[in-house]
Amino acid sequence: MRRAAVALAALALAVSGCATPYRPPPVTEPTPEGARFTVPQEPSPTRDEPDCDPRYSLPPSAVRPRLDRLRVGVSQSTPRMSFRNPRTGEFEGFEIDLVREVAKALFGTRARQRVVFVTVPFSEGVRRLNDGTIDLFAQSMTTTCRRATEIAYSSDYLDTGQTMLVRAGSPYRRVEDLRGKRVCSGASTVSVDHVRQLGVGLVPVVAAVTSDCLLMLEQGQAEAVSSDENILIGLKEMSADTRLLPDTTPPPGGGRCVWNIHPVCSWFSDEPHGFAFRKGDTQLLRFTNHVLDEIRANGRWKAIHDTWLPDHPDKGPPPAHYLKNATAWPY
Repeated sequence: MRRAAVALAALALAVSGCATPYRPPPVTEPTPEGARFTVPQEPSPTRDEPDCDPRYSLPPSAVRPRLDRLRVGVSQSTPRMSFRNPRTGEFEGFEIDLVREVAKALFGTRARQRVVFVTVPFSEGVRRLNDGTIDLFAQSMTTTCRRATEIAYSSDYLDTGQTMLVRAGSPYRRVEDLRGKRVCSGASTVSVDHVRQLGVGLVPVVAAVTSDCLLMLEQGQAEAVSSDENILIGLKEMSADTRLLPDTTPPPGGGRCVWNIHPVCSWFSDEPHGFAFRKGDTQLLRFTNHVLDEIRANGRWKAIHDTWLPDHPDKGPPPAHYLKNATAWPY
């Protein structure tokens, strides 16, 4: 009834020739647990970065590590990437299918029984790897040189970049239009730093997980959600009353969207994604790189991408880059 009343009021104003200024919805709901409206200037994954190329990984190896099971840290609330289907209770998404390819190569027909998905908050991924709770972290993590001081990465399995999600009826057309407005990102993500570094006066706020930012957007506690486009595509699917800022279209000729090269790309950062491992677990890391190489070459990566991310503008598996004669990465 409330929505109907709002629509009728807007129609009456339109008929009378009056323009209605945009007003965000009133904040009437409590904020999600863990949300912060004051974000301290704390050390982050992009500040004081050591010097390395985060797209590089250790060379692949077809030697199977001896594992009884593969414990994988995932999200249960990132549609398209890693989420729990409420109808079946099963984990699904682009990253889930990539991990299942690794599990099939490890365990063959027993893969379903031997892969264990563990729900891990993004902010705890590094700690859970290093304390042995999980063997692999698959949660849209950007490979950065700072993080690589604590963990190691597979080769790049998705090239993406950061942008914004806003309410469909909002007046915002450019990032600069959000000057002085709250922009929400997930805790411990590089997205928070990028929001600060844009230099257009955005006000960063943080939620415990990025999906909580969508709730804060709907409740008027933020004017935009900022994260990688592959994540925002999934959040947009959860709320029809939202749009990407600006709307993204693939590059001319159907090629790959490359950050800062194609003007139609809306990304304002470069976000290569990699699976994360304990630094000493090189055998599992190199075997995973072997599997990723195989599915890039045999078309399986593209089939998985077409299933979950057909509207994501990267348009192709990112090439693998390996360090020659390396036993540790990247130092």
